[in-house]
Amino acid sequence: MVVMFRRLRTEDFTTLVEWFADPVVERWWHQPATLDGVTAKYAARIAGTGDPTEMWIAEIDGEPAGLLQCYRHADYPDHDAAIGIGRAVGIDYLLGGAHRGRGLAGDVLRQFAELVLRRFGDCTVCVATPARGNEPSWRALERAGFVRSHEYQSPDEPPGYAYVYAAPDPNA
Repeated sequence: MVVMFRRLRTEDFTTLVEWFADPVVERWWHQPATLDGVTAKYAARIAGTGDPTEMWIAEIDGEPAGLLQCYRHADYPDHDAAIGIGRAVGIDYLLGGAHRGRGLAGDVLRQFAELVLRRFGDCTVCVATPARGNEPSWRALERAGFVRSHEYQSPDEPPGYAYVYAAPDPNA
């Protein structure tokens, strides 16, 4: 299996509509499953004129498999305060239905965590915050090498767990 990451492009929007319409994804992402809604949410991020969140597509063996986003916690002070982990880069992720349930998420998440920690050199940990009820998500994080830090409650999200992936020690 070859995992590659590339920036989200407008040509991906129809795939996002399909993924967001999936009841498994919709339960946790609550994103618009229309082309207009996806365009309104993500076009500015692609152009670099929206918020500082970076959007990525995971490809597995050359096929779009999932959507990932990353952001410095410091760029979102309310979220940062709710999570309470300093110098963190946060990630959110989903795998499309054809790639779920095949044991792929752990590898994808580990590789993405390593990518974002290289990109955000001022951050020492990568943090993911799945809802407590989303067991497949937090089990995938555990397979990827993330460690559960604590429970948290953000004002605009369901109760969740904070999972941490530490940057590898370059001196080790």
